[in-house]
Amino acid sequence: AREGAAGAREIRIKAAVSYRPREVRIEPAPKPSAGPGEVVLRVLRCSVCGTDKRIFTHGQKNVVPPAITGHEIVGTVQEIGPGVDAGIAVNQNVVVATVVGCGKCIYCERKQYNLCDSFTAIGYDYAGGFAEYVKIPAAAVAQGNVIPTPDSVPTERAALVEPLSCCLNGEEYVAAQPGDRALIFGAGPIGLMHATILKSRGCDPVIVTDISEERLAYVREFGLGQTVNTAGGNAVEKILEAAGGERFDVAVTANSVKATQVDALKLVRKKARVSFFAGVPKDNSIVDFDSNLIHYNEISVFGCFASNLQHYHQALKMVAREDLPWDRFLTHRFKLNDMVKAYAVIEAGQGIKTVIECG
Repeated sequence: AREGAAGAREIRIKAAVSYRPREVRIEPAPKPSAGPGEVVLRVLRCSVCGTDKRIFTHGQKNVVPPAITGHEIVGTVQEIGPGVDAGIAVNQNVVVATVVGCGKCIYCERKQYNLCDSFTAIGYDYAGGFAEYVKIPAAAVAQGNVIPTPDSVPTERAALVEPLSCCLNGEEYVAAQPGDRALIFGAGPIGLMHATILKSRGCDPVIVTDISEERLAYVREFGLGQTVNTAGGNAVEKILEAAGGERFDVAVTANSVKATQVDALKLVRKKARVSFFAGVPKDNSIVDFDSNLIHYNEISVFGCFASNLQHYHQALKMVAREDLPWDRFLTHRFKLNDMVKAYAVIEAGQGIKTVIECG
């Protein structure tokens, strides 16, 4: 603590503060306090997302330094501001939904906050979870973004809820059924989450592709399906060979490689559902594909961006299941002091999910 301007003792906390690409300092920051409608959490865990890594390496326009990032947050309610009526209590464990809608547009009226044209986000526009404490803004609290976790969900598993909620949003569109043949491009954390969902819904086979043998080994180790290493090209031929010449009912592109979007359309059956789950680089986003494949084969192609509150609730139920390999997803753990080491692991493509112990 230190003396404030009016002589009051200002309490300081530890935070990972981003100043510019590749410069993150672990330093003291003022402890947040809850104003009207706000909630302050003591952060227990905050997982590291691919977007967090991109902000670390390149920055992002809605993250203005000095900034505290991190949006895959699990915490304990520390303080509740006046006027909060959100069904939460002090000392309750919660997860936090990232997107905050404007509350006025057609999408917010439909509770499609992720599609709001002027949404803001925790860990981007607001200070995030790579700190000992985080303040949740009043608009997010009122929207229902502070979500209590059931006692059946361990703290570390709860750190998977935010990315899993995004996957469940994408899976809502493709509507996999038991017996569907499923194909996933990308064996990173998101690809493995999609594989887990599709396998749990009875898809057979589930085939996951990647160019990293280390990542594909996790698919086999977790029992999530068959793998195909597409390094060196000829991906369509390699996948069809592994699939016994049979095409797929569901395909998910869980990477940012444009070629996989084109390949997905070549590898699915008539009446298939394809999720272009991952975005591609904004400066190279035009994809050349044969639209007659979609037309004549009645293929449905869906986009997906972030998630909504119902997907967080679905994800909380799913991570409580003991028959799914959630605990094995968390391959790397770091203290807040070692935030830069965590980014190095992710940049090197090591492991699956990295989580920061913030408390």
